[in-house]
Amino acid sequence: MAQRFRWTHTLADGRDVTVSRVAGAHESGDDARRRYDCRLPADVTASTPDDRVRLTREGDADPLTVVVPDGAGVVRLRLATEAGRSAIPLFDPTLGAALTDALRDDDDAARSLVAACVTAVAAVHACAHALDTEGIIALVDVLADASGTASDDLHARRYALCRAAARGTNGLAVADPESFEALVDGLDSVAGIGDVDALDALGNLVAVHDLEAVRTLGYDLVRLAHRDDGRFRAYWLAALARDRGIDAAREVAGAGGDGDDYARLKDRALDADYHERGAAWRALCGPASRRSRETFRYVLANACYWTGETSRTDARADELCYDGALAAVPDDLDWIRVRARYERARAVGHRHRSATNHALAIAAFERAREIAASCPDDDVTPWDPLYSRTVVASNARSAAGDHAAAVEVLENGLDALAAYDVPEARADEIRHHLRGQRHERLALLARREDDGAVETHLDAAVEHYEAADLDRSRERVAAKRDDAANEDTADRERRTTRAPGGVGPAPRPPSDDTGPSLADIPDLHDFLTASDPNAVGSADPGVVERGPGDPY
Repeated sequence: MAQRFRWTHTLADGRDVTVSRVAGAHESGDDARRRYDCRLPADVTASTPDDRVRLTREGDADPLTVVVPDGAGVVRLRLATEAGRSAIPLFDPTLGAALTDALRDDDDAARSLVAACVTAVAAVHACAHALDTEGIIALVDVLADASGTASDDLHARRYALCRAAARGTNGLAVADPESFEALVDGLDSVAGIGDVDALDALGNLVAVHDLEAVRTLGYDLVRLAHRDDGRFRAYWLAALARDRGIDAAREVAGAGGDGDDYARLKDRALDADYHERGAAWRALCGPASRRSRETFRYVLANACYWTGETSRTDARADELCYDGALAAVPDDLDWIRVRARYERARAVGHRHRSATNHALAIAAFERAREIAASCPDDDVTPWDPLYSRTVVASNARSAAGDHAAAVEVLENGLDALAAYDVPEARADEIRHHLRGQRHERLALLARREDDGAVETHLDAAVEHYEAADLDRSRERVAAKRDDAANEDTADRERRTTRAPGGVGPAPRPPSDDTGPSLADIPDLHDFLTASDPNAVGSADPGVVERGPGDPY
C-alpha cells in the first residue's frame, strides 16, 4: 500500500486526464511546494480559486503544470468541458506529508488531515484520489483511531461512503461488484466505525437512488435476492412498490421460485419468532403474487415492514422497507400503516442523531411522537421518541455551550416521561440515564462553586450509570471524577503559594467546557467504540437497547 504518484481523472464528458505528482527536493525547505503535471485535452479549461497556485502550460500538446505552495492546504483544480465541470483535489507539501505519516499510523498527522479538511469524511474524499482501496481503508482506520470525533463522523456516514463510491467516477469510486465489496469488507474491518454489510450498503444505495444504481454497478438482482438471508428481495420489492407501484412488485415476486403452498407458508409467517418474521413473510411473496392483488398487498406490506423491523441496520435500507410497506399496505391494514410511519420516523431520527444533525433528529422524533399520540390503541407509544428527543435536544444545548438549558431539557423530559405508563425496567433505565446526564452537566455548571461540588455531581452520575448498567459511561465519568479531584488538589496548592493580590484560581482547561460525552451509551442498532471524552452531541447519545420481546 502506498500513495499514488500518478492517477487518472475522468472529465465530465468521459475523457480521461492523467495527473502526475513530480516529487523532488522542491517539496521541502523554506520555499516548499508540490508540483503536478496534468495531461489535458487542448479544449479543457483549467482554473483554481486560490491565487497562490500557479498554472502554466507551454502549448496545447504540453502538460499543464500546477504548483501548489506550502500553506495552500487542499487546492481544487477545476477542469471545464462543454459537458460540465469536475475538480481534482491537490495537496500542498505539509498536507501531503501528513497523509504519508497518517498511513504510517501517526495520530497527530491524522488529526492534522481532519483539521485541514474540516471532517474525517471530507478528509477521506480529499485523499482518495491518491490511494487504492487498501490505502483508503488504512486511512479510515487511522482517522477513526486518532479522534473520537472522527470515529463518530465515520460511523454516522460509513454507508454514505459506500454509496458515494458506488456512484463516484473519481477518487472514492468503484466500478464493479468485486471492488465495491472489497471496500465494504475493508470498512467492516475498521473496529472504530461499526459494522458494514454489503447487502445493507446496496439497500442504502437503492433507498437513496434506485435499483438501476445497483444494476449499473454490475450486480444481478436475482442473485442478490437469494444471497444470505434473502433480505435484498424485500429491498427490491419495496423499491418497486415505492417507485413503480404494486403491480411492478407483484410481477417480479411472481417470477420467483417459491413454493405454492400459500396456506402453510402463511401459517409459518404468522407463527414465526421475532427474528424470523421478515424471512417468513418474504417467502410468502411469491405464492401471494399468484393470488388476488389485495392478498399480495397484504403479504408484501408485512414482508417489507418485518424486514425493516428485524434488521435494524444503520443503513437507510430500513427506511426503504418502511416506504415499501406504506406503498403496499391495503386500506384496512391500519396496524402496519401506523407502525411503518412510526418506525420510519424513528429510523430517520436515529440516522440524524448519529450524524449530530440535532434539529432534523428532533423533528423526526417529534413526528414519531405525534404519530403515536394520534394512534387510538397501544400499537405504538409516544414515550420512546420523547426519550430520544430529550437526549438529542439536551445534546444540542450542550453543543452550543448552554449547559443550564441542557439541564432544563433533561428535567422537563423526566417530568414528561413520568406521565406515561413506561414498562418498569425501561423506565428505570431511562430515569437513571437522564439523571446521570443531568449530573454531568451540573458538574460543568458547578466548576466555580465550593471545593467538591464538581466531584459530588460526577459521583452521582457514576451511581446512576451503574444502576442502569451503562458500564462505559460509568467508567468514563469515574475517570473524569478522578481528573476533577486532581485538578482541585492542584488548585489548592496554587492558592496556598499564590502571592497576595492574585486573581483567584486559574481557569480549568478549555476542554472541560465542552460537556459530557454521550458516545459510549449502547446504540439502538450498532456497537460504537468509546468516543472523545470531551465531545458533545456525538454519534451515540444514549438510546437504551430494546430486545425483540420487550414492550415498547
